[in-house]
Amino acid sequence: MIAPHRRLHLLFAASTLLASLQPLTGCAAPDPTPDEALRRAFPDQAAAVLSVGPGFLRSGGGLERAAAGRRGGVVARLPSDGSGEILFALDGGEALRVREVGAEGEAMLADRAVAYRRAGGSSFWTATPAGVEEWLLLDAAAVQREAPVAAWEVQGGALAERDGAIEIADAAGAVRLRVTAPAAYAAGGREVGARLAARGTRIELFVDAEGEQVLVDPEWQSPAPPAMGTRRTRHAAAPLGTGVLVTGGTGIAGTSLATTELYDPAEGAWSSSSPAPGSMRRARTDHASIALDSDRVLVIGGDSSGANSTYEVYDALAMEWAIGGAIPLRDPSDDQPAPLYRHTATRLAGASGEVLIVGGQGDLNQLVVFKNVFRYDPSTGELTEAAPLLEARTQHTATLLDSGEVLVVGGYHGTGLQSTELYNPALDRWRSGPMLMEMAERYLHTATRLQDGRVLVVGYTPVPEIYDPATETFSAGEPMVNDSSRFGHSATLLPNGCVLVAGGRLRSSHSSDAELYNPDEDRWIVTAPLPAPRAYHEATYLEEDGSVMLTGGEDQSQKLATAERFTLGQPGEACADRCECQSGFCVDGVCCDTACGSGACDACSVAAGATADGTCSPLTGPACDDGNVCTSGDACREGTCAGANDDTAACDDHNPCTRDACSRGLCVGTNDDGGDCDDGDRCTRNFCQGGSCASEPITCDATDECHRNGTCDPETGGCVPPRKEDGVTCEGGGVCVGGDCIHDLPEASSSSQGGAGAAGSSQGGAGAAGAAEGAGGAGSGPATDDDGGCGCRAAGAAAPGGGAAAALLMAAAASRASRRRRSPRPATPR
Repeated sequence: MIAPHRRLHLLFAASTLLASLQPLTGCAAPDPTPDEALRRAFPDQAAAVLSVGPGFLRSGGGLERAAAGRRGGVVARLPSDGSGEILFALDGGEALRVREVGAEGEAMLADRAVAYRRAGGSSFWTATPAGVEEWLLLDAAAVQREAPVAAWEVQGGALAERDGAIEIADAAGAVRLRVTAPAAYAAGGREVGARLAARGTRIELFVDAEGEQVLVDPEWQSPAPPAMGTRRTRHAAAPLGTGVLVTGGTGIAGTSLATTELYDPAEGAWSSSSPAPGSMRRARTDHASIALDSDRVLVIGGDSSGANSTYEVYDALAMEWAIGGAIPLRDPSDDQPAPLYRHTATRLAGASGEVLIVGGQGDLNQLVVFKNVFRYDPSTGELTEAAPLLEARTQHTATLLDSGEVLVVGGYHGTGLQSTELYNPALDRWRSGPMLMEMAERYLHTATRLQDGRVLVVGYTPVPEIYDPATETFSAGEPMVNDSSRFGHSATLLPNGCVLVAGGRLRSSHSSDAELYNPDEDRWIVTAPLPAPRAYHEATYLEEDGSVMLTGGEDQSQKLATAERFTLGQPGEACADRCECQSGFCVDGVCCDTACGSGACDACSVAAGATADGTCSPLTGPACDDGNVCTSGDACREGTCAGANDDTAACDDHNPCTRDACSRGLCVGTNDDGGDCDDGDRCTRNFCQGGSCASEPITCDATDECHRNGTCDPETGGCVPPRKEDGVTCEGGGVCVGGDCIHDLPEASSSSQGGAGAAGSSQGGAGAAGAAEGAGGAGSGPATDDDGGCGCRAAGAAAPGGGAAAALLMAAAASRASRRRRSPRPATPR
């Protein structure tokens, strides 16, 4: 017998031997796929690697994104084998070729990503709006702090390091691709640093980790808009042609600027050389600018030199600035000419294209605030004074309504204002508008007209408000996810009907937050933040591609020259809300080219059955419900839900006067004249006839000889028979009294009793009269229908037939008295 402890030793030795033989016997566990390894090592980041973007499709021996990227984005074609070249297509037919060092093996589709095995780990490529993003999953043995963990060889472009990124320029020197490494994670999801370096034609990646597994994400994207040539804040910007014209502002020295810059989205560059557009005639800050048409921009106010402000127009066709004249404003304290700052300029409705200039201040300390209003006529170039505001204000908003009126909200005049005003251009007249709902001051806020005509007001107080011109009232909107009390921010209406609110000043800092407002659901969606905080910047909508250009501004005390371009998702890009998509349609988790219906037979993502992400596709095969109870086996057929006729199914045509059955896919009813129905009228009797609910009126016959035929009460369905007049004869020689037939009335009195009879008759009359009086005849007052529970009523003289009824009652009483035996009354004791 083997001892128990020896058995345990033998079992352990056998298991060890079996484990050592597994590789030889083919029983070794297979290596995990790259996506399995990623999910195990970085479960919190796996979804951001594998489940974003439109995905890729195999095409022509390579892989291409399943949906087009954003306008101006990088188009990348991935190789079918990791050792091949990644091709970045550029405008004009040029291309950049990139080969990842150490990548190898066949490309694998892993959800929406493309995975390759590589030396020391795996790589994953995902499509982004502006290019592609590569995530590297690196084994611990491949990670050394002082050595590159990955490298790429680049052909067709020159490399340069700038601001932590690698820029790749084409033969003409234009930057066409920008590579960054914005995020890196070590074991457990801990963030670590990452940096890129350029070594000739080679890009190298370093991470701040040693001997531990790492996940890092180089991004390959089109470059952001280049910075302006001048740092500026409190400037103005307006669309000009397809570009953006930026004018004036306050520079780094704190002085006003006369310089201007024009951004050309086609060239992706700024131009500041004269005469396109050159400098303005006057340096300006806190001024206003507005496009008069596609070729001209009006700038007004903000002059830093001279006693008063002026206005001038830039003409792109003539490529020159033309001074228009002075703004006739005077300081009320000394009646001297005064400049104009922080006013508004609003295009009025109509073909004339007039501009309304409202309010403002005469100094940058808000000591002189104007109620002056002007109208600029672009056809004549003249500025004329209009009816003044009801209340002086600056730092307000002015919004054109669908009605043609202009809504002016809030502002500042010694304190923040809660009031609003409405201007009628046809009458040149102002009237008071509703007070702001929040009962709190608003200035340096924004007001944006929504596509349905309402106005969204955001800023300076914690709760946004929405003005409804139909009711001329303000109502509270949903607060922003981040701080709604920001000011100096921007708000821009997007082509999908949503509003982009970006940046701004908080009470103690500046913000880089950006959120989208969905007016259909009154909710906010957080979108990608700005690369850096900014306030007092300008946001200009570009109609050509639906993007928004943000320029300049300030971050704390630093003036900014940078520019950012916000673009909405194109079909196929991931989304959670329609506001994220330029089309305004988010279906199956991707931006869709159409609304794509609401049934089960349409899809807009490959995961849901579409041919490509972002393209609405009719489905064939999935089960559905066609809404017809007389069919079964319903399924999608080329986008339409249809089923086979099922004559065995039960149905109801909602007609109570038919017997129903399914026949050839239809619910068919046959007449059922024995059925019950109800037409809803209490005063009719209903019956089914000829498949319809017929009716006849309820008749109310008299219940007895002392009542007449009645009518039906529509509330209860009961009969109400009226009484006949008192004194009418009834059955058995009786008479009707109070609705009852009375039979014990006496016959007429006789004189056959002789003289005594006459006397008795006289006494009887007196007795009858007394009886009648005792019965309440003479002193009972007006007659009523209340019979006191005895079934009779006393008819007074005022009642119908009252005299006859009284006589009958008196006669009856006398008859009863004459028949009553009288007994002697006992003597009264003395």
